[in-house]
Amino acid sequence: MVNRKRRQQSLDREPAVPFLLFVERAAVGDRITVEVDRPMALHPKVAGFWRDGEFTKVQKIVETRYEHGETYFRVVTDRGCFDLRRFRRPDPRTLHMRSEWELGAELDAVEMSWRESS
Repeated sequence: MVNRKRRQQSLDREPAVPFLLFVERAAVGDRITVEVDRPMALHPKVAGFWRDGEFTKVQKIVETRYEHGETYFRVVTDRGCFDLRRFRRPDPRTLHMRSEWELGAELDAVEMSWRESS
């Protein structure tokens, strides 16, 4: 009985953070320069990026996805929402692996409510 009350109370409350649905506006594929908070870390946190000479500050990293040799970040910035991709490529002269960044897509964020229909 206590669990039922607690579940109903949690359904009645609005969530502290809205649920965002991301819709791809444009596929981009531009090379970018990223600034991170800890450059030597294994998994650095993106602080912002430079695109066409303009700096865009990252407000929140919404999602991080890891694949073989690539990391994808879905970020909310002061200029909109974007998908960023970090991938590793061998240097042609030394054959050492180096990280490069790419702006994958520009996104629109739509706020959704968590209310369940009765």
